[in-house]
Amino acid sequence: MNDHQLGSQLRRQILADQDRGQALDGRRLQALVGDLCGDSQLALLPALKYLVMSAAFSSAAAQRPPLPSDARLQLRLQQELDQVFTPAICQRMGSVLRGLLALPDALIATSPAPPAAIAAAPPPPMPSPGPQRQSSRSVVALLGFMAGVLVVGVLAGLAWLMQQNRLPQTAAPQAPAVKPEAPATTAEPPAAPEPPPAPELQAADPQAAISTVQQLYTAIAAGQFDSARQLFSPAAADQFDPSFFSQFRQVTISDLRETGSSGTSVTLSGVVTFLYPDGTSQSESRSFSVDTASQPALITGSSFGAVLKTRN
Repeated sequence: MNDHQLGSQLRRQILADQDRGQALDGRRLQALVGDLCGDSQLALLPALKYLVMSAAFSSAAAQRPPLPSDARLQLRLQQELDQVFTPAICQRMGSVLRGLLALPDALIATSPAPPAAIAAAPPPPMPSPGPQRQSSRSVVALLGFMAGVLVVGVLAGLAWLMQQNRLPQTAAPQAPAVKPEAPATTAEPPAAPEPPPAPELQAADPQAAISTVQQLYTAIAAGQFDSARQLFSPAAADQFDPSFFSQFRQVTISDLRETGSSGTSVTLSGVVTFLYPDGTSQSESRSFSVDTASQPALITGSSFGAVLKTRN
């Protein structure tokens, strides 16, 4: 199943739920997209979960009929994704959105280039023997005779020079050879340089991780979602959707403590309390993965644990 077919399958499921009179539930849709995604769409899962929890998607799905085939609606949903996810993910999500809105998928047709014709050049004609062949042979014979005469003259000159070298000559006196003295001392080889000290490995900072999680929920409680987005990575964006938190009057985090660490990453657990507009509240346990190598520390993942106190 490709990306366009994934969007079409999600559309069919939403239409079927509406026909059965089932209300739209963002968390159920998050679980549904997890079941629909194949191995080739796992990279799209965070973006799909973010999409089904967005306000633009909820508005489009609540229409009658839901999810109309409108290019303007596709552009609106695409802009929601472009603010959070990478261009590569957003490009693939464009195909999912077209399937979700029953729009045709955009295909780029390519036509093979015509093969080039290769013309074989005819071989050059062989030269035919001309009437000057006989005169050429005469010139070659003359040149061979002259070369033989030159060789004989050169050999005679070399023999004369060798005869002159055999005559006795007065040898020039030679200076006595001087034996080099051995050096008094042998220079020691230079000492090998000491290896540079190994770089210190950066350790995890649990306090920085706790501070980032507290700052995140403080920003969410104040409605400062632009500041909150600076504290978590795109992979964790589906866990901190503004449309989800807008239904509560207050959200707080407490009992944060370290449960593990690896390299610069720290794992925390805490208790999140949701206060509803009618005065009721619910408490849940939640875990957080925080990378403390950056400044400030960055939340890279978060997951629901269990309901500690039901709404009352």
